[in-house]
Amino acid sequence: MNTKTVIILAAGALVLVLAFLNRPHRTLPVPPPEPQEPLTAKRVFKPRLPAPRLAAAAPVAEPQPDATPSTNLLARLLKDGHALKLSLEQVEPYLRDNQRSAESLLAAFRATGHAALLREAVQNYPNDPRVNLAACLTFRNEMSPEDSRQRLDAFKQSAPDNPLANYLSALKHFESGQTDQAIQELVAACGKSKFQDYSVEPILGMEEAYRKAGYSDVEAKAASGQQWPDALFIQLRSLLYRQVDLASVYRQAGDEASAQAVLRFGVIMGRQVADQSPQPFLTSDMMGPAIESAALAGVGDGRPGLDPTSPYDDAGRTVKDRIDELNQRTAIQKTLKTQAQDLLQGLSEQDLISFFDRKKALGEMEALQWARNRVGPW
Repeated sequence: MNTKTVIILAAGALVLVLAFLNRPHRTLPVPPPEPQEPLTAKRVFKPRLPAPRLAAAAPVAEPQPDATPSTNLLARLLKDGHALKLSLEQVEPYLRDNQRSAESLLAAFRATGHAALLREAVQNYPNDPRVNLAACLTFRNEMSPEDSRQRLDAFKQSAPDNPLANYLSALKHFESGQTDQAIQELVAACGKSKFQDYSVEPILGMEEAYRKAGYSDVEAKAASGQQWPDALFIQLRSLLYRQVDLASVYRQAGDEASAQAVLRFGVIMGRQVADQSPQPFLTSDMMGPAIESAALAGVGDGRPGLDPTSPYDDAGRTVKDRIDELNQRTAIQKTLKTQAQDLLQGLSEQDLISFFDRKKALGEMEALQWARNRVGPW
């Protein structure tokens, strides 16, 4: 088949799909299966609307912090998941020196856990995307539906190129049963490429806050560099499961084209998350490949992903080839994560300072590989 023929066929298929999407929704015949195309194709895939409703999902339990006591402060800070919290009195000099800026309020909130600081940031900096994201994640279970929608819309307006705003909005629509609106948010997110979770700047501010509170440089870096905000991972994972569930419902209705379109949304989301650089936390670095892999392979319980033999890209790779690549990367990351605590305890204080600086600038995966070379044969 020559190039001209391919172009004509693709254009014809697109016209048919658009005509179908724009027709009245009195009857919803099952569309014929479409030829499988590489996931890197330029064409925008859209599932059939109105979309089927999803059953309400049980709330996801958030992990609890490790409260294991330790007598050595630095060793305790290096223990995975441990957080050193400051009091409001301890962060006040830091806030005063920084004129209670948006950055300082967010850092102080992270260092203390006091929600009043985040509420102050929302009140004084309602158009700051970092503030809006923190509020969307922190207060999502406390806000009324109206307030939640207002904050999500503010996030979208303050970060128009960031697909993360659309993803959080899509999840909220799924949770309220507005599946069509959720799909529209996913379509909008797929057209954006500047995914940003704003995770580096609070680390810098927290370091300053800990130093102002009297902690040494290495203690300040360890205290701020170990606090990974897991709320975002929980929300994106929940959104991915909603997409896989929706794809399963489409398939049960015999609509394979819509099922594939929804799964492709998950693939794109995973890529966007993985492309964010730097990744100061290894767990967040693992999030993108995990999302993409789940969209490609499915999540079990009779919810399969894309056909493993279907094309993944124009280079000839299949979906299975990509899954294998992601699994290999994940295996390396899991090994580093397992070794992380022992690696850090093997570093001198000066090397620990270098490690946390590398982590902010280049990402935790590169920093851990540097630490492993620094410590010696492993």
